[in-house]
Amino acid sequence: GADLETLSPDLTTNPKQGDVPYGTITTIHESPLKFGLLYCGTDDGKIHFSNDGGYSWKEISKALPQGLWVSRVWASAHKEGRLYVSLNGYRSDNFQPYIFVTEDNGITWTNISSNLPYEPVNVIKEGPANENLLFVGTDNGLYVSLDRGKTYMAFSGGLPRVAVHDLVIQEREKDLVVGTHGRSIYRADLEELSLMYAEVLNSELYAFPVEK
Repeated sequence: GADLETLSPDLTTNPKQGDVPYGTITTIHESPLKFGLLYCGTDDGKIHFSNDGGYSWKEISKALPQGLWVSRVWASAHKEGRLYVSLNGYRSDNFQPYIFVTEDNGITWTNISSNLPYEPVNVIKEGPANENLLFVGTDNGLYVSLDRGKTYMAFSGGLPRVAVHDLVIQEREKDLVVGTHGRSIYRADLEELSLMYAEVLNSELYAFPVEK
C-alpha cells in the first residue's frame, strides 16, 4: 500500500450529497477464475465490470432496478462470466428482496429472488464446492437454496431472527461463518449440504460418508 494507482473514473452517478454518504462503491469482487476480471457495485445502483484489471470499465446494470444500494456482487467460482448481485432498497422504504444472476457478464440478467420473504437482502454467497448451493443474508435472517435460486429455505436452526450482514465460507473446514447485526457470530457445518447434488436430492435413500 505504499504506492497506489487510480484505476477507475467515478463509477457512481455522482449524486447530490446528503447527511448519509452517497455515491460510493459498496462492494467489489474479483473472479476466482480469471485474474483481473473485476466487478464493482455502488450505493446508487450502478454495477461495472472490468476485464483488464481495472484499466477500463463497462456498466452492466441498466437492465436492473435502478437507484438501489448494491449490497453485494459475487463472481462465481464455477463459471466465468457468472455474477450474483443483491440489491437493497430499505433506505428508501423498499423492503423487496432483489437477487439477480448473469451468465454473460451482464448482457442478460435473471431474477432469482424466488420465494424469499419481504426482507431487504444484504449479502449473497455461492457454495465453493457445489454451484447449486446459495446462501442469502437479509435484514431478518439467513436462507439457503439447493437449486441455484429457484427456491429458498430458512437456514435458522439456532440463529435468531436478526439482520445478517456478511457470510464467509471456510473451504477447508467446510464451515459457513455468519456475521449478524449486534447478535454475535455464528458457524454452520456445510459438509453434508455441500454434497446435496441433484442425484442425492432425487434418490430415495442416500448414505453420507461417516467420519472415521
